[in-house]
Amino acid sequence: MTHASQFLFGIALILSGCSEDKTNTEDASGNDTDTSAGWDDRFDEGVMPESIQNGGYIDSVFINRSGDRIYFIHSMYSPSVLDGFSTPDECAHAQASPLSDHVSISGLEWNTDIYFVEWDGSTWSEPVNIGAPVNTLGMECCMWLNDDETEIIYNSVSDLDGDGQDQDVKLAPTGNYRATRADRDSPWNTPEPLPGEYGTDQDDTQYRHDIHKAPSGNLYLWEKFNNGDCLLRFGELTGGSENDPEYASPVTIEGSTNYDTQVWANDTETRLIYNHRQANGETELYTLQRATSADAWGAPTAVSTTDFADSAGSEVWGEPTFDHSEEFMIFVRFDTTDSDCWTPDLMFSAGDPIDGYGTPKVLNK
Repeated sequence: MTHASQFLFGIALILSGCSEDKTNTEDASGNDTDTSAGWDDRFDEGVMPESIQNGGYIDSVFINRSGDRIYFIHSMYSPSVLDGFSTPDECAHAQASPLSDHVSISGLEWNTDIYFVEWDGSTWSEPVNIGAPVNTLGMECCMWLNDDETEIIYNSVSDLDGDGQDQDVKLAPTGNYRATRADRDSPWNTPEPLPGEYGTDQDDTQYRHDIHKAPSGNLYLWEKFNNGDCLLRFGELTGGSENDPEYASPVTIEGSTNYDTQVWANDTETRLIYNHRQANGETELYTLQRATSADAWGAPTAVSTTDFADSAGSEVWGEPTFDHSEEFMIFVRFDTTDSDCWTPDLMFSAGDPIDGYGTPKVLNK
């Protein structure tokens, strides 16, 4: 059984393949938001709540600027089930319980929602569902939020039966959406598709994912082309307004090669960090750097990662995410020890893209 072939962007690529400037640490009120001193408390082994410690699917992690919220997507099923490589019965031992307030109906208990956990100074909260209208009966993923968490860009898939036709159960078209809210604890307003080819103008053979918006309004993303290639892309803001922006057509970022995905950009647009899939599906971390946003990108450089492999020796992970300090990385590594029923490890690794990232800690085991 195959669910939403476009949704499992990372897992599908892994299993089938594609053919330093620091920012200031003050928030809008002038308060210091530097939380690096709390690393040992926030990122201890097994520090996450028990509800996300046992199987299921976690992915698309995004840590907010101040480092006190980690957003993620969740499904009760193993990623191996969601991508059709195993059945629910075969992976019953790797199945999780649905999280609180999961938006679902009978027969769609496996769909994904966006959640976050919040650090209160001593403990991570239970997962909080960000709610409708962002979360739907579809499969939401791949989110980016602005610094004050009042704007979100995310992907939603509404082809739930894998037949190539979206808008199942009267959902909106598959694509990338944007929503806003008054403050980070307020409900989200009605999402709207991003303009043109950045929004819902895509299909199962060519689509754009993991859109990261810089403070300038420019977009960084990756695109899967209908010939199977996967490349990093850039969308320049050319006009319009905050709520009705106009973008140039996406162009390939200089230096990007096939298998490049899941890009993160810093605020000054002088560093990109992204995943490069090897031909066998294993993951490597790469970076591009330039002196200013007006300069050309330098050559791609591999970032050192220490002990990122699981016990089976595989290095398979999803989007890298960073807070304002850029001195550690949060990511989900998929544990492939049971090759038929993968499980997610939420990981923390201290380091930087120049000197590399050290031995990670598993936060949800």
